[in-house]
Amino acid sequence: MGNSIIRYIKRGISINQAFLKIIRFVLFLTMITVNGQSLQHPVIYTTMHERGLVLEKIEKYDWAKSIVDQLHEHVDSILLIHLANPSAILNEIPALATNDHENKEREAGPLATEHNKVLSLAANAGALYYLTEDEKYAQFAADILWAYIDVLAPKTPKTTTICGYAFFDPRTTYAPFAVAYDFIYDYLKQKNVKVFSRTKGHQVAFDNSKAQKAIANMVGNVLQEYGKPDVHGKTISNHPILTAPGALFGILCIEDDTERERLFQVFWEKGTAHQNSFKHTILPMFSGQGIWPESLSYSFMPIITMVLNIVDRIKPDMEVTADYQHIFEGNFLFDYLRHPNRTFVRYGDSKRYNDGTGNLYRYTLNLATRKGYKKLQRKAELALKNSYEANGGYHPNIATDNIFNNYKPLQLFWGQPIPKTIEGSVDLNKATVIVDHAGIAVQRNYVEENNEAYGLCGIIGGAHYVHSHLTGISMELYGAGYIMSANAGLPPTVRERKIPLHEHYFRLYAGNNTVVVNGTSHGRDEGSWKGGANVWQNKTVNIAAEPKHLEERISKEFNFATQFLDDTVNNVKQERTLSIIRTSATTGYYFDMFRSKSNDENKFHDYVYHNIGDKTQISGFNDRKLSLKKTDRYQNDIGDVVKSPGWRYYENTKSTKATKKGMKIRFDIEYDDRYMHLFIPEGVSRKYTKALAPPTREAKNGYINKKTQVLAIRQKGEAWDRPYIGIFEPSTKKNTSVQKVDPLWDQDKVIGAVVTSKVEDSLITDIIIVQDRDNAIYKNDKLNLYFKGRFGIVRKTVVKNTSKVTLYIGQGELLKFNTQELRSNQEQKGILRNL
Repeated sequence: MGNSIIRYIKRGISINQAFLKIIRFVLFLTMITVNGQSLQHPVIYTTMHERGLVLEKIEKYDWAKSIVDQLHEHVDSILLIHLANPSAILNEIPALATNDHENKEREAGPLATEHNKVLSLAANAGALYYLTEDEKYAQFAADILWAYIDVLAPKTPKTTTICGYAFFDPRTTYAPFAVAYDFIYDYLKQKNVKVFSRTKGHQVAFDNSKAQKAIANMVGNVLQEYGKPDVHGKTISNHPILTAPGALFGILCIEDDTERERLFQVFWEKGTAHQNSFKHTILPMFSGQGIWPESLSYSFMPIITMVLNIVDRIKPDMEVTADYQHIFEGNFLFDYLRHPNRTFVRYGDSKRYNDGTGNLYRYTLNLATRKGYKKLQRKAELALKNSYEANGGYHPNIATDNIFNNYKPLQLFWGQPIPKTIEGSVDLNKATVIVDHAGIAVQRNYVEENNEAYGLCGIIGGAHYVHSHLTGISMELYGAGYIMSANAGLPPTVRERKIPLHEHYFRLYAGNNTVVVNGTSHGRDEGSWKGGANVWQNKTVNIAAEPKHLEERISKEFNFATQFLDDTVNNVKQERTLSIIRTSATTGYYFDMFRSKSNDENKFHDYVYHNIGDKTQISGFNDRKLSLKKTDRYQNDIGDVVKSPGWRYYENTKSTKATKKGMKIRFDIEYDDRYMHLFIPEGVSRKYTKALAPPTREAKNGYINKKTQVLAIRQKGEAWDRPYIGIFEPSTKKNTSVQKVDPLWDQDKVIGAVVTSKVEDSLITDIIIVQDRDNAIYKNDKLNLYFKGRFGIVRKTVVKNTSKVTLYIGQGELLKFNTQELRSNQEQKGILRNL
């Protein structure tokens, strides 16, 4: 009876719907491996009992139908050629490499690309066989696979390879091979199946034992049990995550129950030095925040959710999804790391336009729907809805434009319809986001109308992690539609990661917006994720923020975060506070305070700031430009292997004389008349140098090809009691809303600034207090001001003859101004408005 039912379902014969559901459930239990029972194929992407649901999805939804259409577009025209002349396609397959050490990354890339094209064709043909049951698709896939089986079966795991590079094959060739085999397995197991042999020029009998040997060799080549053992709990790179499908998919194609289970235990539990244990080495590295601890565009890791979903589908008794809820929750953190133009903030080796959230959300939604995780399901639905609305709808694309992204058809097999109406919403305008492993604090202040032009977003921080840069406490600022001042990021190609420009500049202090101490700030080689890069640094930690991570803000006008770095490499202590202060829906500014001091001798400090643009103008508050003189001040390094701190790449350096005057610096973006205005209060003697630096990566409107404007501010001695303070106002106008900036002194210490802005008919004065201790007391009798705490703001707004006062405590206990008094709540924050 069971075989009859399977035949009926395969033929699409209609039976009673309720009875069909029961039958499907029974089949599900019998088709999945539980306690050593044989797998029924397909099993990787989908199962035969799900076929009716997939076909129903295609019939009902245009997005699903479009994926099938793309499968046909990819396969059908080439299939016609193959039907007429099998040699025409098969003879185009490049020769396979002889061992997985034959090629390095550069040589392996083109070869992997060619093989990936062919094997992706086989995988997609296999998918069409599953959908249509037309055997010509199975035959096409089988002919392609045989060309590889014929070569790989006689080998051993140690000598097995396709492109000659151990890191590429599991990512580009082994996985699509397994997917194709999985889809057409039932076809291959029929009697008298023949395949075309390109070596003999005619059809030969398909030998499944030979196919099994080839698959076992590929799996063995990924696992490398012949190598060193795994060390559970150690810190690793993302490599075994990226190669995991190449191992797991192949394991699921092994027929022998005992051997398949043994290999799975190696993959999941035991691990090897090459393919680390998924359970004991890979998954424990995910932070409490549930994200992979590398630079942002390396952190998406949708393969993790994909593998967990597949393992749970095949081995539900393991209940793997219950143990890793924090990872599924972490999938939703990335949408809070977007600038107002939806590009991502950037830290370490990262790219703004690499967006893996779509796969994360779709995989999570499939898993949550299947498992009945209602809260997680709703989050995924809302996240996808927001994504589709931001991108003009859902238009799935499965084009093989990336040899490392072979799982696009999962959009069909795991894709879920999104309800037109979903209860609740996700507030993506969270003011503070902390990325623990990277030492990053994100500050945002978004507006409802034209957020891309008027929204504000900045990040500060730095740490050591795989693919980190050596930045101290770096900063990145967005404004007027641009990432005005960018962190260094990643070059376009792998080759460029190894050139001096990246290793000796972008990856170091001078390529970022930070403070260099005594001209010698550098990293450590010991412990660095990359040998000879000298990028190890201590982790910056968040010591204060309002609101805290992903919490609701108490004010639409103010928010702040403070990051602290105990730099044991350079024996320096640093503290940076970034606050976004909004003065209207279209105006606002960043307040940046950088405290820094060496625990040894404080010779001098350099505040380094990059801004895209065509011109830098340095003037006093009276708008009189300062005279500049050429200097070779930054044409030196400390003599280490990476030439720290990296500022030899500055060109055309011109410097002012030392001055205590307040300064106005303007960076002009002439393409569409955008500006970044920087105000620096008077009172501390400094020399200002402007220079040009290598172009900013991923900058838009042609600035990716133009030199970056650089400002370096040198100050003798310490910079803790006399910290750097910058008021940054991005704007579409040459004139600024900020009118005046004065230092706020506490005897001989600068502890903030007084910023005066003119917005339409309002005169707004912000007294910004930033102290270096939670319980520090500041008293100013002249201003009739008292504050106990770390961060507070007094705002006085004068409109015509009416005066209003707002008191804000970001972290502290008590704030008094004239007759107004504000005591904070138990969370050490509060706001009082005198309306």
